Amino acid sequence: MAVFNRLTLIKLVELCLAIAIFWLHYNTFESEHVKLFVESTTFMGFLVVVVGTFLGLITGSPVNKTVDMYFCVAGAVLYIASGSLTIQHFQGWTFRSSVSNMGLTKGSLAIIQGVIFLIDGFFTFKAE
Repeated sequence: MAVFNRLTLIKLVELCLAIAIFWLHYNTFESEHVKLFVESTTFMGFLVVVVGTFLGLITGSPVNKTVDMYFCVAGAVLYIASGSLTIQHFQGWTFRSSVSNMGLTKGSLAIIQGVIFLIDGFFTFKAE
């Protein structure tokens, strides 16, 4: 049985943002190895994690609370770090370039996603 509550709504927002950020990452792929590794593993890895946790909530078999808290904290740290690296990379570019605009959007959305992971972690911690 599907369970729709505040946590499910937050997971749905996380899923939508993860898909949008991954699509933007695909279109603004750069070649700096360390930044690229952190960003790619964050964006693709947590897309898989968010899909899994969302499907677990929808099907009525959610992930264990401790595991979900781990995903929330790790996701928040990695998304904020990746967003900061992305903004730092695209900040010096001219704003007339569509790639730089998409890169800055990707970085901003990644930081917003990190904050949403923190909010999700708070609600997961408070859930009974």
